[in-house]
Amino acid sequence: MEISRFNLSPKSHASMVTNEQCIETVSGALQARYGELRNAAKRVSRSRGWTVKAFTNWLYGKNAPRMHDLIVLMADDPALESRIKEMVQETRECLHLQQYRQ
Repeated sequence: MEISRFNLSPKSHASMVTNEQCIETVSGALQARYGELRNAAKRVSRSRGWTVKAFTNWLYGKNAPRMHDLIVLMADDPALESRIKEMVQETRECLHLQQYRQ
């Protein structure tokens, strides 16, 4: 059986990583890294080719970056990369538990 977010039990789905947690993780990492930098949104976005609005939205947790932008952020920030890897491992464990219950 293929595992998706639609066929997981409510109990296992509750322990899975949510979109909100992903947004909070990225936002927290960006704030920790760039929060004290004057004009951080302008500086970082221009150096990476992003719009200031997009980076500002990521910085303040309004939305998450696209996959290829997330990879760039992870490459630039080892702490973010580490946290994302932890979230992947947590999700993997939830999926394995669900698979063994069926």
